[in-house]
Amino acid sequence: MKRMSAILCLILLCGAAFAAAAAKKAAHPAGGMTLTGCLQKGDEPNTFLLTNATGPGAAEKVDRWELVGAPASLKMADHVGHKVAVTGHTVGAGAAAKKEAGKKASKAEKAEEAGEHHLQVRSLKHIAPTCP
Repeated sequence: MKRMSAILCLILLCGAAFAAAAAKKAAHPAGGMTLTGCLQKGDEPNTFLLTNATGPGAAEKVDRWELVGAPASLKMADHVGHKVAVTGHTVGAGAAAKKEAGKKASKAEKAEEAGEHHLQVRSLKHIAPTCP
């Protein structure tokens, strides 16, 4: 009887662990997140910002994200001023500076990026033609 109870407890613990792992993976598939907001032109050529960003995974009180490394096939410029959902993963200041500069980033470029939040873009979905 004790053996059966131990086996049952082991099965329940394994099931709980698998359920927790599945829930975590569903919230952030492949380490990514989806943010919804207003797509804006960035300060530099071919750069974009997501303002008024919301969504699971968005840091509290961070409503402005710099979008980096978007594939050309997404045609981000066509969606400026639109409400969009952007899926990707966060990157650090050094990686963001390198993606923007297209080469090894200087210390000054890394320092400039350090105070911003960056999202490496994998996909973009158009939500509405205007932003609230």
